[in-house]
Amino acid sequence: MTPYYEHAGITIYHGDCREFLPYVSVDAVVTDPPYGTQVVEWDRPVASEILGACFLASRGYATFFCSNTRLVHTLNALKAVGADTWVAVWHKSNSMGFERHFAPQWTPIVIAYKKPRRFWGKDLCDCPMVVHTGVAHPTPKPVTVTGWLIAKSTAVGESVLDPFCGSGTTLVAAKNLRRCAIGIEIEERYCEIAAQRLAQEVLPLELGA
Repeated sequence: MTPYYEHAGITIYHGDCREFLPYVSVDAVVTDPPYGTQVVEWDRPVASEILGACFLASRGYATFFCSNTRLVHTLNALKAVGADTWVAVWHKSNSMGFERHFAPQWTPIVIAYKKPRRFWGKDLCDCPMVVHTGVAHPTPKPVTVTGWLIAKSTAVGESVLDPFCGSGTTLVAAKNLRRCAIGIEIEERYCEIAAQRLAQEVLPLELGA
């Protein structure tokens, strides 16, 4: 498997995550799989088997953004492979949109874990949505919320996997937090966007050079 991008402990693979997951073992998975809301054309439900395979690729935690309508599906898929689960919340303080008859202000984050790992502290992250961005992706997540999940589920130097890495937000957060990371993305244009972001990203001053 030849990487699309590889530098300083961060690797991107272009391809279908189903072809990679059986061969990957990491400390944590942090990912934003398609929800199946079909807001955009590619947003189709992820099969239960893929969610289960993501959990099995992790030695500790696997965390998944999902929609309210896919919450039960995600929980059942993870429980089917023996995962203990918890639902955390991303509160979107600037949310204004409407979905069906509701104006959603929060997104569920399903946390699946293997003992003896523990997800300490509050299970809510209050962070505004990405509204104005130069990233050409229809549903980008903030680096703040992905970084929150990475910091909770791993230690410095450990490894993170995002099998639906899109524009690379999880990888950027991992780099900033001194974690190794693997991203898998089926669309090459997003692989390129992620690679460009990583090449330009600078570590925060408080983390050193």
